[in-house]
Amino acid sequence: MNGQVLWIWLSLACTPGTENFGKLINSFGSVEGIYSADEDEIAAVIGKKTNDLASLKDKNTDKAKDIFEFCTTKNIGIVKYSDPEFPSSLKFISNPPVLLYYRGIFPDFNSLFCVSVVGTRRLSEYGLKNAFSISRDLAGAGATVVSGMAIGVDGVAHAGALSAGGITIAVLGSGIDVCYPSDHKLLAREIVKRGCVITEYAPGTKPERNNFPNRNRIISGLSKATLVIEGKEKSGALITARHAKKQERTVYALPGNVGNANSELTNLLIKNGAKLCVSADDIIRDFEAVSEGLLNPFKLSEMESADAYEFLKRFSVSAVTSNDRIFRRSKKKSEPEATDVKTKQEAVSIENPESLQKAMQGFDTEALAIYKKIPLNGECSIESLVDSSLSLRKVMKGLLTLEMGRFIVMLPGEKVKRNL
Repeated sequence: MNGQVLWIWLSLACTPGTENFGKLINSFGSVEGIYSADEDEIAAVIGKKTNDLASLKDKNTDKAKDIFEFCTTKNIGIVKYSDPEFPSSLKFISNPPVLLYYRGIFPDFNSLFCVSVVGTRRLSEYGLKNAFSISRDLAGAGATVVSGMAIGVDGVAHAGALSAGGITIAVLGSGIDVCYPSDHKLLAREIVKRGCVITEYAPGTKPERNNFPNRNRIISGLSKATLVIEGKEKSGALITARHAKKQERTVYALPGNVGNANSELTNLLIKNGAKLCVSADDIIRDFEAVSEGLLNPFKLSEMESADAYEFLKRFSVSAVTSNDRIFRRSKKKSEPEATDVKTKQEAVSIENPESLQKAMQGFDTEALAIYKKIPLNGECSIESLVDSSLSLRKVMKGLLTLEMGRFIVMLPGEKVKRNL
């Protein structure tokens, strides 16, 4: 029987995140040995109460064959635990994946210095700035940034690495053919040009809630160090930090303001022994001597500053901050709050310069100019608002002011319309 098919069968039979596969491969030595073992032999290794026992005694490989054919047709790579390319750093964790599906260029992980950058989906401006700059500098100094391609810190970290021309790896909590979040399709395409997107989940697997804590062990397992940017005390990033500690990886955390909800996790991690990190240099200097020349701290002085938002826009990264200038997820229409209610007559009257100035007291002239360029009834692209007197940066700043005042609504596809 095709060896690839047997490995796929085994990956379907063993629940991700459990130690069952590790126990089985250590006991039977090969996938063929596991496949040929009977129920009693398997139960003697993993116990009778595990849910995987029923799957492992079922020797039907039809689904595995279908997946193998799908991967072959769609040019999806498969790296098995037994392959020389399989990351050795993952082989020695207690719950390694059976195999990895991938798109892009699967690197020699043994010749990379990987740092995972993780954190909340709802990061602050402070978190966004540091997630981007630290990831950019890490990549510029030779490190490979690993994250989960989620909205928030993950996407920003990938964008930071890409902005430096570096390699970045995204670990999914879904099938390799399921881009989650869908906003990050362009980001995924950019990642696979130099790095890869990987997952242990079979093609077609939906991004179920329980998948993400399991995939976090792979993010930390691939990396020598894990950096937590922001998160509440019970944030999912805590799971990654716990995996990293269990895997004997070094955990770093970005300090934050006491009392700020997004700083709860990072301050707690630092209090409990995580290393404080305020720049990429903190990580690079710690590992420079043992990185076998993979890290070059002197490159940091050569790094030019970059506008995070320009690169987030370029890679279509959805960074959901309180002042999100890139994407705003569309919300279901609901009854407006009393403070939002204005009649159409009032909205039309705002076309009058005097009433417009009165309604927008405190707004600068650029915000007023941008508002006037937005059609009264309809929408327009952000790009169409840019002209010789209004640069993209000025337009984005003005739109932020208008949005915070609820005078406009940001739409998917980098479009905007009037709210009043």
